[in-house]
Formats: sequence, C-alpha cells, structure tokens
Amino acid sequence: MARFQHTVTLAPVPRHWFESCVVMLHDLAESLEDDGARLRLPDGRPLPELLLGEGRHLQPGARYHPGSDEDGEPDLDAALTVLAWDRRRETALEIVTLGDDSPNPTHMACALRLTSVERPREAELSGKMRASGGKWTKYISGSGRLHLDLGTWWPSAAGLGRPTAPPVTGTLHHPLTRATATVVPRPAKDGRWRVTVKVRVTGRSFARLLLPVAMAVMGRRARAAFAEALDDTAEAWNGQVPVLVRKDMERLRLDLVESLFNADEEHKPEAPR
Repeated sequence: MARFQHTVTLAPVPRHWFESCVVMLHDLAESLEDDGARLRLPDGRPLPELLLGEGRHLQPGARYHPGSDEDGEPDLDAALTVLAWDRRRETALEIVTLGDDSPNPTHMACALRLTSVERPREAELSGKMRASGGKWTKYISGSGRLHLDLGTWWPSAAGLGRPTAPPVTGTLHHPLTRATATVVPRPAKDGRWRVTVKVRVTGRSFARLLLPVAMAVMGRRARAAFAEALDDTAEAWNGQVPVLVRKDMERLRLDLVESLFNADEEHKPEAPR
C-alpha cells in the first residue's frame, strides 16, 4: 500500500456564484433552438461544432455529435447523450468516444450527474475505458468515479464544524491497482481554502508484491511528483478563478458563447492560396 497527502491553498469560489453559474449554463442550453441537425442561439447564429443526431433537444435520449472539420458532417466516433434533464431532480450527460487505432480499439465513456439545479446538492463524474484486440488489453482498461457533496463542501471550507465524511471522494480501478482519494477543505487565515488531498494506492494481482518494492525505491520521488502536480494545479486555479468569480453571469455567458466561435475559427482549415 502507498499513501500520499498534500495540502494546497486555493482561491475560494462563493457558493452563490457557483449556483448562479449552474443556472446560467442550463438557461443557455435551453435557449438553443434545434433547426434540423443545427442548434441556433437566440440571435439566430448556428452553434459551431455540435450537431443534433437523434431525439429532441435536451430530452432524455437526445444525442449530439461534433461536426467534422473537413466537411461539417457529424463525427460518429464521439457522442454526447442526455440521460436526464430535470432542474428539480437531476441533470445527467454522457460522453462516449471511440478510438479505432489498431491494434487496440478503445471505448471511453464519461458521465456527469448533478442533483438539483436550483440548489445543487451532489455532483458525480464517472468514467470507464475498455480496449479490445487481445488478452493484454485489459491492462489498458479501467474505471473511476468522483463524488462531490456540495451540501458539505462550503460549510467545511468555512470551518463550520467538521464533516462526518470527506466532501469529495474518488476511486480508481485498474486490473493492477486500486486507488481511493479524499479531499477536505478548511479555512485559511486569509479567507482562502486550505484543501487537503489524500490518496491511498493498493496493488492487485502480481502488482500487490511489486508496489511495496517500487515505493521503497521510488517512494520519495513519487510523493514529490504528487505534491508538485497539486501545486501546479493550485497555481493555475489561483491564476484563473479570481478573475472568473468577479464576472457576473451575463458577462460569463457572453464570454462562453464567444469562446465557442473563436475555437471554431481556430479549427477551420486555411483556404488554399
């Protein structure tokens, strides 16, 4: 077994701002109108790079595909499916991507679930990847799950008692290893969040014997890399989040829409000269 722990200091995200952002994203999605396969903004502009392939917009079972850069046709190797869209109960989306690179084609599925839009209580991200093409492909397969209890995150970050369970828990399963993670925020003296991440890794199959040896040889380097990765993430967070939370929802919505069109322009092939 290997254990890792590191604490970083993060700029806070106000709960009201987060909840307003969730509502804004739902409002934006619901403002789109389907025009055949095309989705249009309220001002009539077609949404770039996303086509409705099956079902009715935002109804359970609706399936969307990215548009191909070459001919604008849907890329059927990637799909976003609406599993649920109910503001009072649950929003759930699934993204599936297929990789046909021989000799080991892959299938990756990720699902995002949010309980209640008006007052978000829980969020969950899960994923699974499997490969085919031979008996060894199981070693490039795995699954993971991340659960966030939104109802306990902000009280814990404000120092209002200690949560009975970590607000964030995660698991990662692989044929050779299993990892579990917890994340707990506490208040820093300057009003920011002191976030402690703990990870426990256990070996499975023949890796059960190899993991202690690997940690004895490379444990210090592995823990340093773990801390460095979290420090880099915290640096990026602290560089971007304070700018975002100073924006109101209308500004955020406009920036999001324009970023979609800017990304579309960057991906368009140059016209021949």
